[in-house]
Amino acid sequence: MKFTLLFFMFLYVFIPIHGQSKEVMFHSKDEFSDKDNAVAYVFGDKVKLRSMPNVNSEVLAMLRISDKVTVLSGGAYKNTQIKYNGIKWFWSKIEYQGVVGYVLNGLLSQTTSKTGNTTYLTSLKKEGDELYILIRAKNEGFNYFESKLAFSKWDSFTIEAFNDRGVPSVNNMIKFDVSHNISRTEYYFFNTTEGLKKAIELRHHEDGGSYLFHEVVTFPNEKDGEIGKIKYQCYRDETGKSYDDVIINFVWKGEELKSNINVMETN
Repeated sequence: MKFTLLFFMFLYVFIPIHGQSKEVMFHSKDEFSDKDNAVAYVFGDKVKLRSMPNVNSEVLAMLRISDKVTVLSGGAYKNTQIKYNGIKWFWSKIEYQGVVGYVLNGLLSQTTSKTGNTTYLTSLKKEGDELYILIRAKNEGFNYFESKLAFSKWDSFTIEAFNDRGVPSVNNMIKFDVSHNISRTEYYFFNTTEGLKKAIELRHHEDGGSYLFHEVVTFPNEKDGEIGKIKYQCYRDETGKSYDDVIINFVWKGEELKSNINVMETN
């Protein structure tokens, strides 16, 4: 049984992350920083650093996934847009190991978070009318896993990487905190030997400072956690009382979270 939780909330909370602490919105996708000399990381692999902001100019260097660069001027070359992954991107002037050149912004990670030997990188992709966040977990060497998450041009998101948090057979995990105007959703992807697995979806709903619907999980290595179990609780009103006082325990089975009882339906 696949574990999918729903969570609604009327309050956006900015979460600091390791790497680039940044809220990403579709309309600001080409604005890497408000100041010069901002740090960024390469999302693509074998990316060509060019002498001018066009695909016909000289190749100065070949950049590998998660390489660290300095953005000297982000999104300044707006008369030279190129479509990549269904989206028109501008160019950035960057410096890499003393070499100054130009890279398409879609090939730089929109925001980055690290844990242990894994670097999480993000970009955006459009397929038809659908917009997605592309997620890459770059492990040791140049090996990486990729997944995607549906996104809206009106949404914004931040990310935060964690260790395994006590979950067996999980190397580490990434949390996406997606703001939908006046609501918020959290998504957890587990980084396993088989790839990035979307495991948990939590939504919060708040009105007038009080939770109307609020879902939380407790991982094994957290306070009140239990070895081998992920605890789920649902709060339905402003009193903070859990729904039917039920705690549901889930166990990660490599591909999905499973429990011996059905998850409650939500309205």
